[in-house]
Amino acid sequence: MRFLLLLFLALAAGIALTIFVENPGYVLITREPWSVETSLTLFAIGLFITFVIFYLLVRLLNNLFSTPGKVRRWQDRRHRDHAIEDTRKGLAETINGNWAQAEKLLTRRLQDSPQAEINLLATAWIAQQKDEYQKRDDYIAEASKLDGASTEITEMAIGHSQCALQQQAGQTEQALATARQLHEKSPANPAAIKSLIRLLTETEQWQELLSILALASRHHVLPESELITLETQAATGLLASSKNISELEQNWKVLPKKAHKDAAIITSYCRGLKEFNRHQEAETLIRNTLKHQWSEELVELYGQLETADPGSQLKQAEAWLSEHPTNTQLMLCMGRLAMLNQLWGMARSFFEVAVQNGDSNDAFLELAWLLESLNESDSALQFYKRGLENSLGRGEQDLSISAKSRLDRKSNDEEINAPGYKHKLDRQQETQPPSLAYSNESK
Repeated sequence: MRFLLLLFLALAAGIALTIFVENPGYVLITREPWSVETSLTLFAIGLFITFVIFYLLVRLLNNLFSTPGKVRRWQDRRHRDHAIEDTRKGLAETINGNWAQAEKLLTRRLQDSPQAEINLLATAWIAQQKDEYQKRDDYIAEASKLDGASTEITEMAIGHSQCALQQQAGQTEQALATARQLHEKSPANPAAIKSLIRLLTETEQWQELLSILALASRHHVLPESELITLETQAATGLLASSKNISELEQNWKVLPKKAHKDAAIITSYCRGLKEFNRHQEAETLIRNTLKHQWSEELVELYGQLETADPGSQLKQAEAWLSEHPTNTQLMLCMGRLAMLNQLWGMARSFFEVAVQNGDSNDAFLELAWLLESLNESDSALQFYKRGLENSLGRGEQDLSISAKSRLDRKSNDEEINAPGYKHKLDRQQETQPPSLAYSNESK
């Protein structure tokens, strides 16, 4: 296409030149008292030269007037390049741990930096490393006031940096407030949701955490396994924090329906019912739950309940023996329920099976308490010893239980060693329940 256009122009120029040669014509310009006459060809050449001179003059004047602006733009580019170089060096010094030099480089040309918020966030981090929290907050506030910080992306980036720095400094409440603000500005932002979940878990604000976890589930912020773990933790924490039975029941009602089928959450709720003396309600819920899923925690709790009909409890526990004939927690449950029904021999048998399994410190203590109550002090002492030895490898909590039982036993030594005590116990042990020291501990 371009070739054809050039060819057309060449032909037109050739035709025009031929016409001018054959009939050059003339141009007459008159202005009294003068007149100018010349050939058309010469006039065209003169007109072209005049146009070229005029064009060059205009360009020269334009360049003269625009020179100051060009100089300013050149200086701005030069300053910006220097600012970018300072940012690069400052970040490198930050990584190397030269914080004083890094802070100097990062703040030296803020007005010329194309991304000054990065410099300010970096200096805020440096200030925190030096425990200069007020200076850190000043840098963050300055970054949020920049013209470029008005965009949502930059504003969220500054907020997340502030939240992370506050949490790193142990300022949990301030970090939580910042995370809430970020969540209000962008409810679906994954980073804001994760920060809020982490801080709500740390501060044990379970009710709010449950609502945020529901939002996290809708937006697929966390892996399913982690989400389930956090939901269980929040639900059990909410139930455990109940201060009375009304609050416990209300917290149970606000939980999602799927939580009412989770064994760990049901266990927490039943512990609350037991604490507020709703043993019968806990017994019914545990019994119905164990029809569909087995839970050792629920079985253990079932043996600690004291309903109006302990015989029915024992009968129910016996029904579970066919599928779990040697389960340790079921053995402990059966032993405790046998104690409630004053079946000392049965209780001893189940405790002995639990001890043989060797995976529960409570089994040693329960059997020791029972033997001591039946005045078999030597055997009881052996099981106290074995339980203590077993607890040394289990943790501080188990050791404290053993120590407490030793103190309880020591407080009764004077009565046990008194003359005639053994004869009195032998006469009463077939009709009387074990001592209150056992009963209180097993509750």
